[in-house]
Amino acid sequence: MADASTLLGRPVAKAINEATSEISIEFASKHDRPPRLAVLASPDPSGQSYLKTIRITAKKVSAEVVEIPVNPKSDLMAIQREVFKLNDDPLIDGILVQEPLPDGVKLEEVGRAIDQTRDVDGITPYQSGLLFRGSNKALLPPTARAIFEILDFSRIGLKGKEVVVLGRSLVVGKPAGILALGRHATLTWCHSRTQSLAAICKRAEVLIVAIGRARMVNEKFIRPSATVIDVGINVDDKGKLCGDVDTESIISTAGAYTPVPGGVGPVTTACLFDNLLKAANYRFELKS
Repeated sequence: MADASTLLGRPVAKAINEATSEISIEFASKHDRPPRLAVLASPDPSGQSYLKTIRITAKKVSAEVVEIPVNPKSDLMAIQREVFKLNDDPLIDGILVQEPLPDGVKLEEVGRAIDQTRDVDGITPYQSGLLFRGSNKALLPPTARAIFEILDFSRIGLKGKEVVVLGRSLVVGKPAGILALGRHATLTWCHSRTQSLAAICKRAEVLIVAIGRARMVNEKFIRPSATVIDVGINVDDKGKLCGDVDTESIISTAGAYTPVPGGVGPVTTACLFDNLLKAANYRFELKS
């Protein structure tokens, strides 16, 4: 069997960024300023890696990024106060809260404080509700959306296929499962406490991995010729980025896979800025 084909994210991201850039330039012309994204930035290495990509993409799409460092010792109320300030700032069009958050602070709790019209990460109850109902008005969580942008670009359909989502986070696992159901997949959700995990994953024709554990998934989890989407961003003991999938282990079994880095990551950032422009334009529509 030939080695699995690589599903690169860069050509997918390029197409999205080009479209977003045109909308961004039009926005700036109309409102005399670029669209602005506020990021409550995590000091964690994986968060800093994502932030670097955000800065690069912002330049590509003619947007600005305002960074607010999060103190690792901050509590929920302190972070919510920062969010409330951003909600009241007329020059901020989108708010992103990076994980990991300080100990004891949950993203879902912070998300409740975000103005739903600035929720570019799709984590407020309002945006989550639109997603659950299948509304085309929802601002989809960028990472979850990126998975399906890659599948669409690669012409990998899900109708009738067995899809396993490994992970249940607010921004990836849960929305990815809902989006898969919307495409008529037969869905199984798994997580770190699922028993016989490898055996269940091995049933998947499409396996979406977002468990947050470096190189956890190996060939024992993979059905021959399966498509494997690796959403993980981890830093190994050598300081290198890696995913949740042990790529070397699965490459001779899988049919296709996304690499880390260079797979889901660039598309996630492209979807984030697409959400920013949608949010910005929507807010100005409400005012008019």
